[in-house]
Amino acid sequence: MPAVALANIPSEKISFQPQVKGLGCLKPETLAMVAELIAKIGPIQITSTCGGRHARHSQHYSGKAIDFRPLGTSPRKAAAIARALENVGGVGTYSNGLVHADIGEREVSWHGQKRSRYASAGKRSRYAKLARNGG
Repeated sequence: MPAVALANIPSEKISFQPQVKGLGCLKPETLAMVAELIAKIGPIQITSTCGGRHARHSQHYSGKAIDFRPLGTSPRKAAAIARALENVGGVGTYSNGLVHADIGEREVSWHGQKRSRYASAGKRSRYAKLARNGG
């Protein structure tokens, strides 16, 4: 991992959930985004980087996204601040208090629920139809 990018991230303002193995998989631009987020919103707990399960073409898989829990402000305020940052592309919030931020296209923004892996088959097929039809 580039030492310059890591030097910009204050270690006392970042923590990780146990399944997150650090920031080594993230692109330098994503590390810069993390540093800027921390500078603007305060301490965060990163809950997801490149590993785990995400949408098929998720920015997570290419090291361009994080999911985090803001520790010094509300998720709503953290998302608003993230949307205002120039180098942040997509921003999303989840009902469980997590915020997603990536360096992808700026058009993407959402608020939604993190779907349970135990969702009924009927709901899964409805989501799949919506995704295939672009809606």
